[in-house]
Amino acid sequence: MLSAASLTGACSDTTSTAGAAGLTGTYDVVLSNQLVFVTSQDRDELRVLDLTRSPREFIPAPNPLEPLSIPVVARPDALTRDVGYDAEGNDVSGPYIYARSSGGRSISVVAADRARLNEVTRLSTGQLITAFAAHAPVAEGQPSVLYYALQTRPEAAEALCGPFGGGVVMRQDLPAPDAFDAATLPAALPVFCLQPADTVLSMITLPARAGVTDSLVIAIRNVTGTSRLVRAVADGASVEVAYKRPRPAPYTVPTYTDLVDIPARLVTTHPAYGPTTARVSQGRYVYVVLDELTCVSADCEGVIALDNGPDPLAPSATPVLARDVTGAPMLTLRPPAGLPTGLTLRAGLEVREFLSDNIAYTSPIPLLGIVPSSNGQVTLFRADERRAFNLDRDPTTGPLHASVSVELRDGTENIRTDQFQSIRVEQPGCPQRTDVANATAFLCDGTLPSGTYRFVFRGILPGLIDLTRDLTVEDAPFLVETSLAAARAVIPGDSIVLANNVGACAQTVRVLRLEDLGDGRTRLYPDLGDADTLGALETCATYPNYSVRAGPTAKPFVLYSGLESSDSYVQRLDVGEAYTVSNFLDYYYHADGFDLGLDPAKPTPTFAPAPLSLTLTATFGDASRLNAGDRYVVTLLPRFRRYIFGVDISSSSNLTAYRLPGSVVATDVEGSSLAYIAYPSADGVLQVALENITDNADNLQYLRAFQ
Repeated sequence: MLSAASLTGACSDTTSTAGAAGLTGTYDVVLSNQLVFVTSQDRDELRVLDLTRSPREFIPAPNPLEPLSIPVVARPDALTRDVGYDAEGNDVSGPYIYARSSGGRSISVVAADRARLNEVTRLSTGQLITAFAAHAPVAEGQPSVLYYALQTRPEAAEALCGPFGGGVVMRQDLPAPDAFDAATLPAALPVFCLQPADTVLSMITLPARAGVTDSLVIAIRNVTGTSRLVRAVADGASVEVAYKRPRPAPYTVPTYTDLVDIPARLVTTHPAYGPTTARVSQGRYVYVVLDELTCVSADCEGVIALDNGPDPLAPSATPVLARDVTGAPMLTLRPPAGLPTGLTLRAGLEVREFLSDNIAYTSPIPLLGIVPSSNGQVTLFRADERRAFNLDRDPTTGPLHASVSVELRDGTENIRTDQFQSIRVEQPGCPQRTDVANATAFLCDGTLPSGTYRFVFRGILPGLIDLTRDLTVEDAPFLVETSLAAARAVIPGDSIVLANNVGACAQTVRVLRLEDLGDGRTRLYPDLGDADTLGALETCATYPNYSVRAGPTAKPFVLYSGLESSDSYVQRLDVGEAYTVSNFLDYYYHADGFDLGLDPAKPTPTFAPAPLSLTLTATFGDASRLNAGDRYVVTLLPRFRRYIFGVDISSSSNLTAYRLPGSVVATDVEGSSLAYIAYPSADGVLQVALENITDNADNLQYLRAFQ
């Protein structure tokens, strides 16, 4: 349900330092108990932003003039928390958050309750730690459970894994903070043995349940250059259940017959979401950021989801790439540029959407995905639908069909009053759009590139305009550069337009033939048997300038991709000659009703299989109704707009350092949907008001920086 969005709010201010804490090294953030914990790496500490305070600020130290500092391991750059869920599957906070450093051998265990906020113990592992994950107590009196991956095996793991080989995943039980005694802490136990040369890049615990052994999802990279994503029960058996995806191929709908391993470098999952009658249980889908370093397929950048199956107590033995809301295999969610630097999923947040009527609406999203990227932009996606946002839709009727606009304009770009069917736009195999004026269009949703094309009838050939001729010689020749004559496909039948500083000659010179002079120039010979040519040469004999225009019969259309300029020139075309668009498709989207790749398959699909080609054809070129310079302006309308936004980093914005976003968390704070993004480039954290942000623009308002 959509509601009109307010353009004002409590989060509307923009400042570069709100609640200054002197952060240095903001490499990670984690959310617990409505507190945002952020690393301050250069000071070996954590700072804590309190989201319940008004105005929001970092929690003060006992000396209220200073922000609270929580000393932790040296140079912390990675955080995690106790993940927990209530009886309805909603996300709840556990008692601890955890900090480690790249290359470190210790983990700080920090009490997350706002009444404590201290390091309760520091776990020394003796080995290099590469990843960690934790879950909250599954019942009253039960411990928090921390899992961490070691690059090499400690002596305690040799009985399970053997003395040689790869690393190991260890389990450490942690009693509640009020009963914590480091001296009686139980020993860490090995629960999963890695293969030789394996490194764990990321891992999560699937939703834990009382009386059920925990399951982990582990992203593993091997020194041989291979990667895999596995699910494993933390029981010491080290049995891997591999996640798979169909072998990727660009712009195609795969089948589940040729499956390959998944290279992943970041793993996360989600709370329960959706209405009671169709609620998706927590942990059903595992979302991963693909590992670009070891990916060997054509689809190596972005986010995908894997399906554990609908029954959390009996997860699939063969988990594979999830299907999106249309029922087709999910497409990789790619950022527009750069590489993903973070990923979070949050249920029930609201975002501001400018739809096709150019009105802002506030929309509740069952499960929102947020992905910052290394190019500075942030992408929002519909994690509940496992596909991108499409903002180019009607607020009442929903998605709009791909379309095309065709206008006949004169040489000054004014729309002519007499419009008629003139262009054919076709994606082979796609249905005809009967609501398109001035064109015959066969189009599929989700695969039409954007762009504007100009079919200029008898257009001036680019680069062959306002040339000069030597009037001091008899029978002044018309000379052009041979390379230009070839590039613009000058042919007999084209026209030479004479001109002086007053204007153009009323009659044109018809080209009879071309002669390559061998010195880089080509001579155009006039057709002296043509009456108009003789008239032009006699009447306008003293005109020093000339241009070359396409003739009225052979290849009369000059095609441009965009404006009429040399840089956008494409080629010349005959009437009825098709041009195949070669634009790279910067998106591929499963629109509502997409019916390829379903299980079971649809007997007669309405969508054409990709990759699709696209042809543009001018079908009308009657010189009696078209004047020289008239043009058909063809605008392709894919009716697709993803949700991307950036930060205004101009010199006047006070946010110039907020160029490189990192990890991200999001939550609802007293009815406001807010995201918090770590920016290592700025030594700060940026608060983003999701109900007020403007998509596909660099924003300055509704952002608040904490440094």
